[in-house]
Amino acid sequence: MTELSHNMSDLDAVKADKAGIYLGNIFTVETDLQLPAEGKYGSGISWESKYLNAISNEGKVTRPEAGKGNAIVTLVAVVTKGQYTEKREFEVTVLEKESLRTITAVKEYNIQCGMGYIPRLPKVAIVVKDDGTSGIAEVEWEAINESCCQKPGLIKVFGTVSGTGLKAAANVKVVSEETEADPEAGSIPYKRAAEPFELSNVTIEDKVFSAGRDRDYQYLLSVNDDQLLYNFREASGLDTKNAPTAEGWDAPDCNLRGHTTGHYLSAIAQAYAGSQDEKFKKKIDYMISELGKCQAAMAASGKFSPGFLSGYSEEQFDKLEELTTYPQIWAPYYTLHKIMAGLVDCYVHARNKQALDICTKLGHWVYNRLNRLTEEKRAKMWALYIAGEFGGINGVMARLYGLTGNQEFLKAAEFFDNDKLYVPMAENIDTLGGIHSNQHIPQVVGVMEMFLQNKKPYYYKVAKNFWDMVVSSHTYNIGGNGEGEMFRAAGRIARYIGDKTAETCSTYNMLKLTRDLFFHSPEPRYMDYYERALYNHIIASQDQSAPNGGSTYFMPLCPGSRKEFDTDGNTCCHGTGMENHTKYQDSIYFHSADKSALYVNLYMASTLVWKEKGFKITQTGDYLTDQAIKILIDGSGKLDIKLRVPYWIEKGFTVKINGTVQNIAAQVGSYVTLSREWNRGDQLEISTPFTFRAERTPDDQSVASIMYGPLVMVGISEVDKYIELTLDSEDISKSFIPAGDPLNFITGGLFMVPNFSAYNVAYHAYFKIKYAGD
Repeated sequence: MTELSHNMSDLDAVKADKAGIYLGNIFTVETDLQLPAEGKYGSGISWESKYLNAISNEGKVTRPEAGKGNAIVTLVAVVTKGQYTEKREFEVTVLEKESLRTITAVKEYNIQCGMGYIPRLPKVAIVVKDDGTSGIAEVEWEAINESCCQKPGLIKVFGTVSGTGLKAAANVKVVSEETEADPEAGSIPYKRAAEPFELSNVTIEDKVFSAGRDRDYQYLLSVNDDQLLYNFREASGLDTKNAPTAEGWDAPDCNLRGHTTGHYLSAIAQAYAGSQDEKFKKKIDYMISELGKCQAAMAASGKFSPGFLSGYSEEQFDKLEELTTYPQIWAPYYTLHKIMAGLVDCYVHARNKQALDICTKLGHWVYNRLNRLTEEKRAKMWALYIAGEFGGINGVMARLYGLTGNQEFLKAAEFFDNDKLYVPMAENIDTLGGIHSNQHIPQVVGVMEMFLQNKKPYYYKVAKNFWDMVVSSHTYNIGGNGEGEMFRAAGRIARYIGDKTAETCSTYNMLKLTRDLFFHSPEPRYMDYYERALYNHIIASQDQSAPNGGSTYFMPLCPGSRKEFDTDGNTCCHGTGMENHTKYQDSIYFHSADKSALYVNLYMASTLVWKEKGFKITQTGDYLTDQAIKILIDGSGKLDIKLRVPYWIEKGFTVKINGTVQNIAAQVGSYVTLSREWNRGDQLEISTPFTFRAERTPDDQSVASIMYGPLVMVGISEVDKYIELTLDSEDISKSFIPAGDPLNFITGGLFMVPNFSAYNVAYHAYFKIKYAGD
C-alpha cells in the first residue's frame, strides 16, 4: 500500500484500483494469466471467470483443442475496500491449440555460395502437411566438410527434420568468386527508382484528412511530456518531477513501458515536419534533452552497460537470453525499437543532433549485446512468442548505419534475421497461417531498410513475396489483415470476419512496407493498396468525438460492429495511432530518382512545393464528393507527370489540360504519363467517376463488401447477423439511392456511409449478397 493511499477515501481507492488493473495482452492468450489480488491503493481484488473450461478463477488457462475455435472469456474483477465494491469486466481471447498435422514432404533447397566459403544453411525446413498446407519445421544439418567448398562443384547436404523421421536436403552449388552467386540477381531492383518528398514539402487541405490531422495535433500538444519521461527518469534514478504515471501498457509495473514514448517522439517529429509549428520543436528538444540526461545517469550509475537507455533495467534482456517466456518478460527489443525509431525521426525530421547521438550510443549497446551471442541463441530468442518480438529494430539499425556509416550497425541488423519467416518468404511459399501478424510485418519493413543498405537480393525477395501474399490472400476489404492479431490460412476471409479483425498496427506497418517496395519498383498496385488502407482503415481508426488520441486496436468487421478507441491504455495501436495522422501527406507525391517525373499517387487536396525543380503543384477540389480533382501548375519547365488510374475505375477516367481533353490510354491499375513543357498557370482536370461494386470474399462467394470507388461502404445497423442485400443484376449502382450527403446512400432501407464516418455507431462491413432474379 502506498503512502498516497492513506489520503484517499475507500471509495476513491476502489475506483483507482479498478482503473489500474492491468492484465497484459488479453487478445491472444496462450499462457496462464497473472491476476492481481491487491490494488495499488489497498483494495482487495477477487476474480470470477464466466467460462471455467478456458480460464479458472485463479487465471489458469486451458486452450481449446484445435478446430474448436478460440475461447472468448469474460473475466470479472471484484474490487473491494471497506464497504465499497466495484466490478470490472475483461474480455479475454484464449487461442485454440495449433493443429497437429502430419508432415508428408520436405522441400529441397537450392543454394549457391562462393568458393572458399561455408554456406549458411537455413535453420528451418519448408514442409508440406497432410492437409496440403505448407509450414516450417526446425532442421539440424550434417556438418559440411570445408574442403568440399574449395573448388567449384555441387555438394549435397542432408539434415534431420525435428519431430519426424524425414530428411531435409540442400543442393549447394559452389561457384567461383567471379560468378554471380544468385541466378535471380539480374531481376532485383537494387537502386530506388522513386523517392519521397519531405513531409515539410507537402501540405494537405482535404477536409476529411486535415480534420484528422488537426485532432492529432491538438492531442499531441496536450500530452504531458514529463509523464512520458517518468519511467526513464525512475529507471535512471532521476527526479520524476511529481509527474503522473501512465496507465496500461506504459504503467510503471508493465514490462513494455517506454514504447509509447518512442511513438510519441516519432509523432511530434512528423508533426513538426508537417506543420513547422515551433511548439512541436520545443517538445522535441525538451524530450531529447531529458532522455539524454537519463542515458548519462544510467551510464554514471555503474548499474547499466554503456549506452543503454530504457524505461526499465537490463534485466528483461538478461532473461530473454535465458529464454524466459511471456508474461515474465514482454518484448524488450520491441520497446527498444520504438525508442530508437523515435530518436532517429527526431534527428531526420527536426535535425536534433543529440537525438542521433543518443541513438548511436544505443546502437552500440545493441551490437555489443548481441555480438557475444551465438546465432543459435539469437534464433531461439526471436522464436519466442511475444517475448522475442523485436518490432522493426533490424530496420532502425540499418537506418542508423545509413546515417553514420558504422558497419557494426548493419551487422547488428542481420543479427535479427528470422529464418522461420524469411526462408519460406524468399521461396515464395505462404506459411503465414497461424503466426502473429504485427510481430512479423515490422520485421519485413526492416528487411527492406536492410536491402536499401546492403543490396542483398535475398532480403528484397523476402519483402516482395511477403507483401504479395498478405495483400492477395490475407487482407480484408479495408486493407487490414489478421484476426485476433493472427494471420489465418490463405484465402480464409469470410471464415474470420469478427470483432477482432484488422489490428491497426498491422496496417500502419503494411503502409510502410508498401512505400518501400514502390520506391524500388514503382508499380501502381502498391499505391492502389495504399489508397485502400489509408481511406478505409487508417482514417477510420481515429476517435472523431474529441482530440483525445483515441485509436482503434482492432477494426471490427462483423455484423453489428462498433469501434472502440484506446485513449489511455497505451496499447501498441495507441502508439502508432499518434503517428498515423501526422503523415497523411507522405505518399501523395513521389518523384523519380532522376527528378524527371512526378508521381501523383493519391488524389487529395494538397500542395507540393518542389523547390529544386521550381514547381508548386496544387490539387484542389473534393476527390470523394466531386469524383474529380484539379491540379494547378505554378512553375515552368519539362516534367513528366504520372497520374495513377485506380484499379476500381470502370469507365470515364479523363484528363483535360487547360480545358482540352487529352487522348490518353487510361488503363485501370496503371499510370498515364503527361510529358510536356509546363507553363505557370497550366491546369489539369482529372475525372475519376465512382461506381458501386460488390467485392466477394474468396472463401464464401455469398459474402461481400460494398465498395464505392475507393471506399468501403458500411450499413448502419445494430443487427448482429448478416444483412441480405438484393442488388440490381445489370447495374448495382441502381440499387443505391442518394441520401443527402454525397457519400450517404440507402439500399433496401439500410443507410450506408463510408467506414470512416461510422465512428460512433454500430455497422455492417460485409453482407450476404444476391442479385435480383437469382
